[in-house]
Amino acid sequence: MIPDVSNPCWKRVLMSETELAGGILATKILLTRLRREVKAKPQDLPGKIAELQAYFQKNSFAAKDIALF
Repeated sequence: MIPDVSNPCWKRVLMSETELAGGILATKILLTRLRREVKAKPQDLPGKIAELQAYFQKNSFAAKDIALF
């Protein structure tokens, strides 16, 4: 199950600098971009959380990466 955008795990993963070990390449690339964008504009965090959650909703192949958060 994909957590709701209000779940603190999304903020934790986007604010962290820890590498996503074991994740698929597409998730790693997206996460790197989103983290860079949030670091540049912290006020955009809610939109980036929504974008990350939408990625998991759209791409079921990446669902196992949620467990890494």
